[in-house]
Amino acid sequence: MPTLTEGGQGKNFVLEALSPNARSFPRDRPGKTFFPQTGSESEWNAAYYRLEDYFRSLHVFNKVHQSQLILRLLQAAAAKHAVNPDQNPTTLAMEEAHAATDRWFRQVLEYEDQFSRQGRLSLFITDGMERWPTVFLTEEVPPDYQRAMQESRVQSGPDLQVSSMVPRPLDDSPLVEIELPESWTRGFSFFTAFAIAAVLTAVFFFFLS
Repeated sequence: MPTLTEGGQGKNFVLEALSPNARSFPRDRPGKTFFPQTGSESEWNAAYYRLEDYFRSLHVFNKVHQSQLILRLLQAAAAKHAVNPDQNPTTLAMEEAHAATDRWFRQVLEYEDQFSRQGRLSLFITDGMERWPTVFLTEEVPPDYQRAMQESRVQSGPDLQVSSMVPRPLDDSPLVEIELPESWTRGFSFFTAFAIAAVLTAVFFFFLS
């Protein structure tokens, strides 16, 4: 798993990002080292892992591209942390990530309203990170990718219309009487009389015993 390790003197953290063809980037490769003037190794590692989770949630799975983006955001966060060391490095890093993402969506979609929410939706609708795995947060956006993002805009539905309900008086009319056939009525009367007679006979014999 990529991490930040302390190397050299002072706050020289080396970003070791796994690549497809090598175990890690060489430590002397330019642009792959991170030099925060303030903050501890554990704090910047926590910021790194949070950024890694953030990009993974956006389906930025290309490890080389992901690591380059993380390094860039960590450097921006470290510059702010040097000015105000009381701030949390993870918070600063995530603020940089959200701001960079919003600026990029605004540039790609080319409209002003709801570009943050719409950009995230379009990212998944177009399978952008599958088809263009290294385009996220880059300055040069392929025209076909930009066109796909713009054409996937989700339109909101019409505004909710609130209607008023007028109270109505309760219907207290009697229940509708159901007319049974005459044969059913006679049968029910006979059964009722027979049942009453049977009950009275049983009571009579109970007191005689």
